[in-house]
Amino acid sequence: MPPSKPSKQASGVLEWLSQPLVGQPSALYWLNGPEDYLREQVLRKLRRDVLDEGFADFNHQVLRLSASTKPGVMLDALSELPMMTDRRLLELQNVHELPAKTADELNKMLQQEALHPGLIVALAGDTPKTKSGLWDTLRQKANVLTCDLEAKQRSDFVAYCCGQHNLDLTNQQQQVVAERTAGSLRLITSAVERLALFAGASRQVGQAELDQMVHDSAEVQTWKLTAAVGEPNIRKAYALLERLLKQEAAQSLLSYLNSYLLGLVQVLQLRPRFKTAAAIAKELPRRSEFQIKKSLEELGSWNETDLSNAFERLARADFRIKTGSDPLLVMQLLILQLCNRSGARR
Repeated sequence: MPPSKPSKQASGVLEWLSQPLVGQPSALYWLNGPEDYLREQVLRKLRRDVLDEGFADFNHQVLRLSASTKPGVMLDALSELPMMTDRRLLELQNVHELPAKTADELNKMLQQEALHPGLIVALAGDTPKTKSGLWDTLRQKANVLTCDLEAKQRSDFVAYCCGQHNLDLTNQQQQVVAERTAGSLRLITSAVERLALFAGASRQVGQAELDQMVHDSAEVQTWKLTAAVGEPNIRKAYALLERLLKQEAAQSLLSYLNSYLLGLVQVLQLRPRFKTAAAIAKELPRRSEFQIKKSLEELGSWNETDLSNAFERLARADFRIKTGSDPLLVMQLLILQLCNRSGARR
């Protein structure tokens, strides 16, 4: 396989997506990171820019790897020659699932001089589960695109989508789209597509049109619901509850409330040992420092008895809904009980 271009880290994945491939593409691409939608966008771009349209079906192969994948299957895919053109794209999906021994075999295959110089291999997967020389090879020789975005980078993805759809949104409007979609890349793309269709040749939309077409996602509304419970603000919580029950099943909201309460309990237990939100966040890797700070603030109106009672009330609400009680009435009673806790009355 010919030498690859220097490794490119994914902080620039949006920049890479925005620019056309110029000249000979890299021989190796490593698409790692947890954001499936970004990986889909990278692969779509590779298919579009690498393959000759008339012969794409002959020169594109997707191989989904697993713990049981045999080395011979990968060797056959790597050995196949381009047909009627000089490039072939091979996608190796779920490469992180390979056992260390199989990954080492793949590593040897990728370094063979006999591989066709027009073969482009895209290895896609999440964080590797095993140690292997394959990962070192990919870090050194592949074009590395880590498909992940921090929360503060979600508005950058809005800007990227706007560029793809010829839409001009102000920085403030981009931030609104990111917030109302809870940073979901799929929801951002859908929202920008709707706005671009409405804007047409003008490429612009007013705030009123944006408000009409881009509403808070269910995730944002559930976050606002738990925030209202945390304040506590019964009127606001009731209004959010009625809207959410038109979009979500009551059991989904109970699950979300359960996760919210578990988060409070975790922070409550860690607070005596760790004095800052940043220190607690290191112990709870799935929660950001901002979320920890919010939980610490809300714990001022909760005590251990409140939290114990809250879980019991959630279980009762779940039972009542499953046995035929009206979901709205059950959920309203639950919200009333959660907001009328003893810690909040002090």
